[in-house]
Amino acid sequence: MSTIEIKNVSKSYGKNKALDDVSLTLKENCIYGLLGRNGAGKSTLLNIVSNRIFADSGEVTVDGEPQADNDSAGQDTYDERAAFV
Repeated sequence: MSTIEIKNVSKSYGKNKALDDVSLTLKENCIYGLLGRNGAGKSTLLNIVSNRIFADSGEVTVDGEPQADNDSAGQDTYDERAAFV
């Protein structure tokens, strides 16, 4: 896994927007931290990246390939995420 790109990702639960047009790029061999208050969307973002839930809009790619359609990319992402839990 070299790069995870999150582009314009949004997710709502009913009337509550957990994520609103979030975009960022995560590169290999870098340490990142997600900070925010309760309900800010941190877990929602990680669940979308690890393919546990689906975004309402936007896309997540791993090395340029769509995360949702790529089982091997999802496994790599899940393994990396599990290392931080």
